[in-house]
Amino acid sequence: MACCKCAIFEAGMSAIQTLIFKSLHVLLVGVIVALLLQGCANIVPPEGGKKDETPPVLTQISPADSMLNTRIRKISLHFNKFVEVQDLDNNMQLSPLLSIKPTLTSFGKRVEIRIADTLLKDSTTYIISLGNAIVDNRENTPFGNFKYTFSTGSYFDSLQLQGQVFDAATGLPDSGATIVLYPEADGDSAIVRKKPLYVGRSGQLGVFTISSLPDKPFRVYALADKDNNYYFNPEEDKVGFIDQVFTPGSINDTAHMVFYLFKQPIKDSIPDNTDTTLATAPGGRIGSKRSDADKNKPAYRVNADTSNTSMRTMPINEPLEIILLRPLSMLDQNKIYLSYDENGVEVEAVTRITQDSSRILLQPEWQQDRLYTLRLVKGWAKDTAGVELLPEKYFFRTKRNDDYGIMRIRIMEEFVNGYNLLGVYSENDTVYMQPLTDSIVTIELLNPGGYTMNLIIDENHNGKWDTGNLFEKLQPERVIPFTTTTQVRAGWEHEVDFIPPKFDPFPPRAKNNNTSAEERQE
Repeated sequence: MACCKCAIFEAGMSAIQTLIFKSLHVLLVGVIVALLLQGCANIVPPEGGKKDETPPVLTQISPADSMLNTRIRKISLHFNKFVEVQDLDNNMQLSPLLSIKPTLTSFGKRVEIRIADTLLKDSTTYIISLGNAIVDNRENTPFGNFKYTFSTGSYFDSLQLQGQVFDAATGLPDSGATIVLYPEADGDSAIVRKKPLYVGRSGQLGVFTISSLPDKPFRVYALADKDNNYYFNPEEDKVGFIDQVFTPGSINDTAHMVFYLFKQPIKDSIPDNTDTTLATAPGGRIGSKRSDADKNKPAYRVNADTSNTSMRTMPINEPLEIILLRPLSMLDQNKIYLSYDENGVEVEAVTRITQDSSRILLQPEWQQDRLYTLRLVKGWAKDTAGVELLPEKYFFRTKRNDDYGIMRIRIMEEFVNGYNLLGVYSENDTVYMQPLTDSIVTIELLNPGGYTMNLIIDENHNGKWDTGNLFEKLQPERVIPFTTTTQVRAGWEHEVDFIPPKFDPFPPRAKNNNTSAEERQE
């Protein structure tokens, strides 16, 4: 009996051991799997080397550069790394232009340039410039400033024209202008109806150089070509011209050209016949029909800060303005009163009142740091529907002279002739525009802030700057800028010497149009 019990006990222990072994096995497998999964989740790729930012290197070109007596159809460029073509429209230039642009296609480490050779002219030098159009296909590092030259004749054209472009309205150099050359035979209207033969671009200080030109006469223009199509669009583009023909090989054309870009005046279009609904107002007047909602809207507002009469808020260098939100049919100036407090006594302010369709201006001789009262008495105005504008009373305090700055400007005597204009500007506002009758101009009551200025050579003596007209051969009036912004501080007097800036990048010996680029850089 005892042996039977022992056998049963041993069998039970063996089962328990087997169960424990299996459990440990499963647990061990689970731990191993978990470790493997964790290892997979944290796989880190090996660190790479530094980025290859070296530009592609041209290893072969076919056919060779600078060939004569040839009509190129295809140019193959081979590089030491994979490349691609980007932003071709803004980088590629062909001189002279063809009616069909060359095409560029990349094939791994090779780029093909195809040209419509049937469009090539005899005895002409062609230059293809690619700028930064070719880049490596990993880091976009450009193969910069590639230029390829060939001639369909027995020699290369080697003459050039150079010059400078300014914006006529500012007098500052224009570094983004397009220079276009037309054969003399094309006439003056070619700029609006066809593409030019040669094209250049102004760079730093508005300077341009157009090289590899033939010894032939050209009409030359400058364009602010907004859509980059080489046509002059009077509604969008600015233009500059010189009313003469230039021949690069001529002794008379050794000096550099200067263009002033201006906006061509456009004739006003005929206004369309807008259907305006009119109604007969009381008494037979014709007035605008207004809805009940319009009657509840404010009819005017006053540009005075009435929130705190102890604070000086009303400018003494500006008129008091009543802004009309509805058109008026009647205004009684005798019911508009402006007064100020003088030690407890109310003094009427002598005021000049003017009116236009959108506002009423009150222009008194402002007193400093005074509490003013504006009274709009009942019946002072009516709108076009015959409704009286509400009476109202406004209180506000004026500023002091010390809240403003003074600028004293010294002008060179050569500009003082009674006609040339001095313009002073705060942001986009003109704060002063008067003829120069003295070499020292004092401007008071200037709000603190930055001011710019210029001189206008007012050739027609009409008191304003006039743009040019290409079709009437009128140049814009010259503007001389002052390139420093003057910071005006309250309570300060600022003295400024107006000295015209010099933008002449051409040394005397470089003003010959056949001087090499290397010589100009010395």
